Amino acid sequence: MSLRSTTRKKPQVKLSGSQLTRAQKRAMRSARQLRLSELSRAQKRAMRSAQQTAQRTAQSAQTAAQTAQNAAQRTADRLGPPAGQARDMAATGLYNARTWGAPRLDRAGAYIEKELAPRVGSMMRQMATRLEPPKPRRARRGMAATLLLAGGALGAAGAVATRRNAARRQAEEPTSAPSEHLSSVSDSDSDDRARTS
Repeated sequence: MSLRSTTRKKPQVKLSGSQLTRAQKRAMRSARQLRLSELSRAQKRAMRSAQQTAQRTAQSAQTAAQTAQNAAQRTADRLGPPAGQARDMAATGLYNARTWGAPRLDRAGAYIEKELAPRVGSMMRQMATRLEPPKPRRARRGMAATLLLAGGALGAAGAVATRRNAARRQAEEPTSAPSEHLSSVSDSDSDDRARTS
């Protein structure tokens, strides 16, 4: 088949300008009326459908609420007495625990106050003395060394003074006998010692 045979020729209508405008206005009016009638039918259908859906939903909600209320009532009837018993048993158990625990807690507190706390305190004092760093002993050593040196210096000065005194006396008394000399030195040494002490 060729394209020419399938295409139809459109009839040509000759209209004047005024006829054409009238025809256009009529066509527009009829299209508007058709649309309004179709629109109102569609709106009516939608309204009916919405009302039916709302009624069905309301009925379903009422049914569900009634079912939930019945189930809650049945559950409350079934669990009510055991819940009350459990509450009573818990109160009894709590009372028993308090009566059992109070004297034991009191005894434990007394033991801690009277026996354990002093022991812990003395143990802590012992640990404190162990942890305390040793005191510096340098000052004592320095003091002892100073006293020792001072004593040694005084002793050496005394020995030098004694020898000088002995040498002077010996120079003054050349004619005396050696035995007398020794007794005089020992007497002068004892006199010097008595003066210094």
